[in-house]
Amino acid sequence: MTSGEPGFGAIARAMAEALRANAGSASGATLQLRHTGSAISCRAWNNAWANLSVDLLPIAKLLRGRPPSALEVQLAADGSYTFTARPDIATVSPGRLVFDPDFRYPGHPRPGLPRPAGTEPTGAPTDPTVLAEVTRLTSEFAELYAGIKGGPPPWASGLGEADLAAAEARIGVRLPEDLRALYLVADGDMRESGLLGPYCHESLGRLVHNYLDGEPGSCGWDDDPDDDGVVFETPPFGHVKRLSRNDWWVTFGTDLAGNFLLVDLDPAERGRAGQVLEYGRDIYGPPRYVAPSITAMLTDVVEALRAGKYESRYGATVAAETGLREEPRSFDEGISDAADLPATVAGLAGPELVQQVYLNDLGDVDLAVFEPLTSLRSLSVNRAGAVTPAIRGLEALESVQIHASRVELAALAGHPVLWDLQLADSPAPLDLTVLRTLPNLTRLSLEGSAVPDWGPVCALPALRVLKLDMAQVRALLGSGHPLPRLAALFVSGRTTLPEMNALRLAFGEHDAAGTVTELSGALT
Repeated sequence: MTSGEPGFGAIARAMAEALRANAGSASGATLQLRHTGSAISCRAWNNAWANLSVDLLPIAKLLRGRPPSALEVQLAADGSYTFTARPDIATVSPGRLVFDPDFRYPGHPRPGLPRPAGTEPTGAPTDPTVLAEVTRLTSEFAELYAGIKGGPPPWASGLGEADLAAAEARIGVRLPEDLRALYLVADGDMRESGLLGPYCHESLGRLVHNYLDGEPGSCGWDDDPDDDGVVFETPPFGHVKRLSRNDWWVTFGTDLAGNFLLVDLDPAERGRAGQVLEYGRDIYGPPRYVAPSITAMLTDVVEALRAGKYESRYGATVAAETGLREEPRSFDEGISDAADLPATVAGLAGPELVQQVYLNDLGDVDLAVFEPLTSLRSLSVNRAGAVTPAIRGLEALESVQIHASRVELAALAGHPVLWDLQLADSPAPLDLTVLRTLPNLTRLSLEGSAVPDWGPVCALPALRVLKLDMAQVRALLGSGHPLPRLAALFVSGRTTLPEMNALRLAFGEHDAAGTVTELSGALT
């Protein structure tokens, strides 16, 4: 049997030979590869071993120069094998099918957000009042710096108004007036003088590159359908829009340690245009609020130097003692083995700031105990006994994940904003009828749980992402109910490419068969 793209015969045989060399001939075995064009990852198993080691070098040589693809060989004990390949490099164990690549969860906007007032690149000169203030602050910093270090700060030369106008025309955004003024003074501070405290601003050219690299704007975390997806709010609440990314967030600075500064041109109701946020390697969760403006950052640094609150460090840096890196209360909280859960919740510091809770290793629990946490958006219950998810009083809650021996699902009824529900490994049969009362239920995960009736799942009007194990998928397909129109389907555990190809067709992607290559052969 052969179909699809020619030229895979040698690759299929090399995969079968590599598999037999490691799996032996006592039982059947499977080898799956993800070839991205520049790298190869693999997963191999047989009836005796969950993971087999395979020599990929001969296969890699044959794949060199070929386009990305997912490839699989199933080898029988008699040496016969079947081969499947398709260009969807994500379709391997565990299974991942994305039918709508434009789909996003709430708070994860695609590019094209409305333009805020005042962000049009007009080419007008920098506001003279703002320029005068930034010039005053940077001049005072330079004077204080020279008194500490014995020479001027090592800034790059300043730019002209024409340079700013040209850059803004390229990115389609007018920068905040104090950032424009900063570039007129110095086109970058990459030797870290300390002008912006623990941060330095990058060159204007780098700003343009960052903005235009990929989607316009900044950030873009957890935007994939299999990411957690819940967007948490930046404290102080009401200053920053609760979004994973924004066209009007412009990255301009860094701490040279994997963290970055941006100016926010599209603030929330209590914020102000030009406020400064931080994101990056050390910022887990929402962007961190740094300052109301670049001018405010400059003021904090100059006032600290003026008061003698600084450290002269090795190299060019003068480290002012400012509050620019003060950490707010963490947005998440872990609770384990709590003897008195209500007292533990009542004793949390800053309960109004808690947005995510991990509850571990308890017996029976009613989730109404978390009602004092008025900003709670994500709740994960792990290894519990019986769980009663009475969450009507948790009005901000968007995501509930429960791993328990029994779940009283009736308590979920009517929650208005819950869009993510994960019920893993529930041995007691789940009556999912109540899910029809959740108007925004977008993602549902039922892996390993007992589901006697698939009708309620198929009837969910807002359902777009479904996570199941393969036995559940087979039961869903055999239920006779019309299948939900999904943006993505995830299948846990071992899956094969032929199985995933069949699921593509079952869920409505009728052109999928044309992209599949199949062939068979035998080893002597």
